[in-house]
Amino acid sequence: MCGIAGFVSLDGPRPAWWLDRLGRRLVGAMHHRGPDDSGLHLSDDGRVLLAATRLAVRDRSPSGHQPMVSPDGEVALAYNGELYASRTRISGWPARSRCDTEQFLQAVHAGPPTVVGELDGMFAAAWYDRRTGRTVLARDHFGVKPLVWCRVAGGILFASEVATLLAGGLVEPRVDWTAFLHRAYVRMDAIDDGTWLAGIHSVEPGHLMVIDGDRISHRRYWMPAPAEREVTVDEVAEAFRRAVDIRRPADVPMAAVVSGGVDSSAVFGALRALHSDVTPYVVRYEGTEAGQNEDLPYALEVARAAGVEPVHCDVAVADVEGLTAVAVRHLQRPFLHGAELALLRTYQRIAADGRVVVFSGHGSDELWGYQEGTYFPIVDPTRPPDTHGEHYLRTRLYRDERPLWHRMVDELCRHVGVSEEDVTGRVWSRTLRPYRELATLDPHKRGRYHLMRRFLVYVNEMVDACSSAYSLEDRPVFQDVTLAGLAFSMPEWRKNRGGLGGSKPFLKQALAPYLPPSVLHRPKKGFPAPRDTAFLARLRGLVESVGLPADAPLSGELLAAAGTGELLFLYSSQMWLRQLPRADGGPTHGSGDHDVATPDVGLGGGTGPVATVAGS
Repeated sequence: MCGIAGFVSLDGPRPAWWLDRLGRRLVGAMHHRGPDDSGLHLSDDGRVLLAATRLAVRDRSPSGHQPMVSPDGEVALAYNGELYASRTRISGWPARSRCDTEQFLQAVHAGPPTVVGELDGMFAAAWYDRRTGRTVLARDHFGVKPLVWCRVAGGILFASEVATLLAGGLVEPRVDWTAFLHRAYVRMDAIDDGTWLAGIHSVEPGHLMVIDGDRISHRRYWMPAPAEREVTVDEVAEAFRRAVDIRRPADVPMAAVVSGGVDSSAVFGALRALHSDVTPYVVRYEGTEAGQNEDLPYALEVARAAGVEPVHCDVAVADVEGLTAVAVRHLQRPFLHGAELALLRTYQRIAADGRVVVFSGHGSDELWGYQEGTYFPIVDPTRPPDTHGEHYLRTRLYRDERPLWHRMVDELCRHVGVSEEDVTGRVWSRTLRPYRELATLDPHKRGRYHLMRRFLVYVNEMVDACSSAYSLEDRPVFQDVTLAGLAFSMPEWRKNRGGLGGSKPFLKQALAPYLPPSVLHRPKKGFPAPRDTAFLARLRGLVESVGLPADAPLSGELLAAAGTGELLFLYSSQMWLRQLPRADGGPTHGSGDHDVATPDVGLGGGTGPVATVAGS
């Protein structure tokens, strides 16, 4: 996957040498995202720097070089992602390449920034339009591709990854412990437009960020339209087939992650039905603990039904340290689930085998699953108090469902002087924002949108960080605008009533041609984390060797009882906090500061060659 970064001055021009050195630092920090090519673009007025690294997936020739400039020199684009199709006609100059970057450039050159809402794809993009003097940042409809930014002295710095922002030398990371513990409390949730570091923000999915002179504005360009019509199985089946088909073009070897669940298995089956040469990969944990490899027989059946043997991605106890060190550097947060280990190991193996594009099934649950909304918070005032969203999120979520996790967060709160009420109060207030955005009174559709805007973004950011660490491009089929439109057009109760394995029965009918009966009727299972006693013993030893976040004295009783999730969180938290850079080059262990510091650095030195420095 490509990487983009840049700087926009809010207070006048910067010297070309300063922009060039900053650009080289940014490019060097995101080389893993695009090892095939790199470049810089400096605007003639000295106010805008665009930087890009390229993973050449479609049209691997030099004609796909980035940043890409329109033939008239008026618009320069740094682009990360894939453009699969457009729901409106893209007009422009005669194509100079087969690269989708040029198609995206043609669209934003000819139309207003909101034209990106008509594009089917996954993208994070930044373009400078000399005709208006504006720089626009855009993130795709679902947040598949990340895009983060922060204010620095006199300007805006942005990038595909938090680590790239930090490498620019203009930002000193600060940890706000209230926000840290809030994010730990809600776990698998992107929360809002922030990140795990104070003052570093995320462009929200379906939004534009427009920088015009010294003015900054944020605009929504897309959200699903709720409706209550009769959507047919055939409509969904055709939309799924099209979503798979338009994502197939690639000039590099391809792979698919097959978990043995319905979604990834259907994606692989559809690809094979369309005669795509794609190799399946399955995860296998070391150890014999019951349940931790229960997906494996189903994944093997899916692969063998297509006449191929899957590649096993073995996650061993000895891998924990090395994978954690890689993961926290790219995630820029602690582990919250345990799936990070398996994802990273899978992508590592896929890259070692020379494959570049990976197909996956994530996004299906958030749009089609979870029985009648009982998974997500309900704000329907007619609901009984014990099932109301506020009570559930602030009281039951961990005390009842994950008591060990609750005790861990509670002890950390006491140690750093953060009130638990401050944490749980944020949980509810920030949940309401996306819940109320959708133009409907239906609490289940609002909850569906909440899942798409919060939990799915968390999954997307985890997948992007783990895949890009090994220069791979992950293509999630279910995050398709047409499929999402159908999901929000039908009554929620229709998705999960009756038949076929007790989860997503409506969707399963559409996917049935691509699935073995055993997978089709299999009950829903979450992605497993390692549970074998050998993993627990190794993790407990690692936690004891590195200490705890903020030097917290968590009770020995809690550490002895902690499971894989708690131990991975504690270990990865400490490893992440230790590797955060300071302006003087040393590590940062976290502080209570709430602002991004802007150290006085001269941007001396560089981080490697850059292919081109171009002016408008």
